[in-house]
Order: sequence, then C-alpha cells, then structure tokens
Amino acid sequence: MTLQIQIAKYEIAIILLLTVIAFGLRIWQLDSIPPGWRDDELINSLVISQKVLDGDLAVYYADASGHEALYHALNAIFLGLFGPNTAGIRLLSAILGTLTVPLTYLVGKQLYGRWVGFVAAAGLTVSFWSLMYSRIGLRHILMPFLTLLAFHFFWRGLQKNQRVKIEDWRHALNPQSSIFNYLLAGIFLALGFYTYFAGRGVPLILLAFCGYIFLFDQERFKRNWRGWTVMLGIAFVLAIPLVVTLAQQPESEGRVAELAIPVVEARRGNFEPLQTHIITTLSMFHNDGDNEWLYNIPHRPLFGPIGALFFWMGVLIAIWYALCPLWRNAKCEMRNALVGAFLLLWWLAGISPGFLSVPPASLGHTILAQPAVYLLAALPLSKIKDLGFKNSTLSSILNLKSLLVWGATAVLLFSITARDLPDYFVEWPQRGMVRFLYRADIREVAEFLNENEFTDVAVSGLLAGPWDRIALEMGLDDATAVAPRWYNPERAIFLSPATHFSGYPNVPAAFEDWLTPSATQIGGYQLSTINQSLPMTNPTCFANNLCLVYVDYKPDQQILELGWQVEDNFALPDIPLVSNPPPPGV
Repeated sequence: MTLQIQIAKYEIAIILLLTVIAFGLRIWQLDSIPPGWRDDELINSLVISQKVLDGDLAVYYADASGHEALYHALNAIFLGLFGPNTAGIRLLSAILGTLTVPLTYLVGKQLYGRWVGFVAAAGLTVSFWSLMYSRIGLRHILMPFLTLLAFHFFWRGLQKNQRVKIEDWRHALNPQSSIFNYLLAGIFLALGFYTYFAGRGVPLILLAFCGYIFLFDQERFKRNWRGWTVMLGIAFVLAIPLVVTLAQQPESEGRVAELAIPVVEARRGNFEPLQTHIITTLSMFHNDGDNEWLYNIPHRPLFGPIGALFFWMGVLIAIWYALCPLWRNAKCEMRNALVGAFLLLWWLAGISPGFLSVPPASLGHTILAQPAVYLLAALPLSKIKDLGFKNSTLSSILNLKSLLVWGATAVLLFSITARDLPDYFVEWPQRGMVRFLYRADIREVAEFLNENEFTDVAVSGLLAGPWDRIALEMGLDDATAVAPRWYNPERAIFLSPATHFSGYPNVPAAFEDWLTPSATQIGGYQLSTINQSLPMTNPTCFANNLCLVYVDYKPDQQILELGWQVEDNFALPDIPLVSNPPPPGV
C-alpha cells in the first residue's frame, strides 16, 4: 500500500510538472508569437464568436465556408471577459492545448502503461505541431481534447470487464460501471461533431475497433456490445440538431468541396492527385510536411531523423500487435493486439484527411491524429522495457533495462525539444512570408505609435480590407489618440496628415518625389513625410462635405490627378465585418 501511494504521488507530480511546463510554453510571448494577427483568427473571433455574444445562437454558422459552433461558444466567454486582444482570442486555445498533455498521458497509460504515457505527453508538451495550434484562435485544438476524453472513457468502460445490461440503468450514474463510462464517451463523441469536420470520423474509429474485437475477441464483444450501442446511440441523438441544420443549409459546407480535390479528381478517373497526397501525407513524419506558411515552415516534417525512427518503429510494433491474432501465435496477448489495432486505426483515420484534401499533409486537417502520433513515437520504449537478458543476475537485468529505457527516452525527447522549440519560437516567426501573413509589420507600427508622439498618420497595407485596420487598432494602447488614415498608395496619397508609413505597397512613380523618407524604418514600412502641396482652387463640395479642389490631366502619362479636401465633418459608414468567404447569400 505504501509503495502504491508513493508511485501515485510520483505520477501526479510528474504530470503536474509537464502540465505547468506545457501551459508556460503556450502562453509565453503569446502576444508576439505568432508575430501578429491572421485573417482567420480575427474572422473566427470578431465575426463568428461575436455572434454568440450578440445572441445569435446556432449549432452551425455558415460563415467562412461553415463552422461548427462549440469552439466559438467557448471562445465567446473569453472574448466577453477580456475583449478583442490576446487573451480574448488566443487564451482558450492555449488552455485546450495544455489539457491535451495530461489527457495524452491518461490514454497512453491505459494503452501501454505509465512510461509510454509520460513520454508521449512530454513529446506533445514541446511539439511544434501542438504549439502551433495551441497559440492561435482556431477551433482545431478542441478536437484532440474531446477525442482524448472520448477515448479515455471508452477504454475505462472496456477495462471494467463487466457484462453491460442496458436495462439496469441504476448503473448509469455509477462512475465505476461500464455503462457510465460509455455514456460519457458518447457525449464527448457528439461534442466533437460540433467542433470540427474531422470529428465526424471519430465514431468510425470506434466502429472499426469494435469490428476488430468481434473478429478476434468474441467474449469481450459479447460483454460490451450493448454498452457500445448506448455510446453510439447517445452520440447520434445529440448530433441530430447539427444534422437537421446541415440538411437545411447544405450550401454552407462549401469548404468541403473546395478542399476535396483528390476525391473530385478520382471520381473523374484521375487518381494521380490522390496518390500524390497519400505519399506526401505518409512522408510528413520524416521527409515532407505541410507547405503552408501559416502553420508550418513549409515542407518541414514533424520529426527529425531520430524522432522519425522512433515513430516508424512504433508503427511497425503496432502493426505486429494488431496482426498477431491472424497468426495464432501463442505469444500473442490479446490486450497487446487490441491496443495495437486501436492506435493504428486512430492514426490512420486521423491522417486520412491529408489524403483526401488540399494541401496534403496539412497539420490542421490531420490534427485528430496528433496524440496518436506521439504515442506511436513512444511505443518502442515499451518494447525495451520488455527485453529479457539471459545469463544475467536480476540486478544487472534491471540496471541494463533502466539504462536502455532512460537513455532511449532522453534521446527521443531531446531530439524533439532541441528541434521543435527553436523552430517554433525563433525560426518560424522570423520568416518573411509568416510576418506578412500575420501582419507583423502592422503590429510593429502599433508598437512604434504607442512609444512615440504621433497622432495623425497615413498608413497602407498589402492585405487590403478591414482586417489590416482592426489589426492596427488591436495593437494600439487603449487610451491612444492615434487617428490612422488608411489608403491605397498605388492610386492615392495623403497630403494631410503629412506623416506616412509607406512602402506596403510602394507608391507609384508619379508620387515618388512627394515623400521625404526619414531614417526610421518599422518592419517593412518607411516613415516618411509629404513635401509638396496642391494648388488650391475654388472647391466644389458635395453633400457629404467632401470637396474637389484640384483637377489636372497629364496627357503624356495619361494620368488624371484629382485633389480632394474634407471641408467639415466627414462621416463614412462603418465597414461591416464579414467573414471571408461570406456565408451564402451575403
């Protein structure tokens, strides 16, 4: 009893330490890495999550090609508490990404024991993949969290080894009963439907696994099939509101058709894209990877050589376990076969969206497989612990095993940590395309304005639209007096205010001499001042107080120059925030 208590304390202490480290890594410099705000984050929070705060409650929002509502309902709480800032938009993801660490340990312990659970959780703690989606305000990170909970309670029900009797509903409220755990598994399966499209595939993993049990472990199947029926039945009933909603607005899932190019081509008889996607996705662990700057260093594989070696060894071990009942090997333990088959099904189902959609090997589309990948990488350590050594004393066996296990664990975790942390916190955010897509330059302009006494300024942006403006507003201090004027420098130039953040994009040749650059550069911007003025004529004013004061046509350049002046209060209508792409009919 004393030994069990000591092990429990040791276990809790380590997992708490990993969780604290994971949370620290997910909130450290959260306001500056990623280096600014991406359209998707702003649309997700300021358009879709804002609908919840505005009382527009739904199970599915047609905005941005269709979004399930659960993440947005949770994010609305943070947005309401903290406002449109780092905490209001990104903190929920940081918390969910942190919680996947102890949950990965729990599921790993259920499948392969404490050591594999610890190592998988530690790998996920420092994982580039997990850090990426734990530090942006997108719904993907809720998917591993709910899937781990569903699988945890499924295995709890399976390990109870009780014959489930549906008619005995008294056990439904007993946490020690199989039926109670299967009920919870069904609830978390259903919540996954309301999170992300990939959640619809999680029940298929369990159905395939139940089929495996039917083939190779009839007694276990007979004890549990009623509980599985309850689990899947609960998930189906809870999914009905979503099914009804989607049936009423099928056009809102346009994103699925947009991404499923390999499937569309295969239906036409062209299987080359599907083949390419399968090969690329399978190589994402060792050779190739997601090519999107938004979420990866393009083509960066998930693991370096050492991590990839452990991972593929884990896949081979899982395959060996899963297939061993076919060979009727006397050494084949059914429990090893079950966990091997389960982990393989989880991994394959999780990465299958990378086979079927663009881009291949997408870290977002395959996020369902994230915990399974790190469990597979840790799996070879369980085989080392099972090694036997002949002609050795017991102490030497134990010492040698400990040395091998600790050494292999250290090599694996060091290879992940030394590669993933610098890549995420240093290499990725400094890349030019990443800075551009996340508006890092606009963020740096906001910091410059906060630190200097500028009020009226003109500023432009390559990503035209309201999101540049909002990104700058979110970076400015709450009490700022800065009044930025947004314009397109390819067609116009501001005379007043005379202070310009120019260069994004560059002004046309006709206006090059109008700007006097200073020595100050902020991100990709050049701080400049206007050095010319227009000859003023009698203004022609319109009803909105916008006055035409200058007209000049240059026939040799075929340029018509118009000069405008705001005579009085000039009220423009608010720019509506509409998701991109907008919902059908908008």
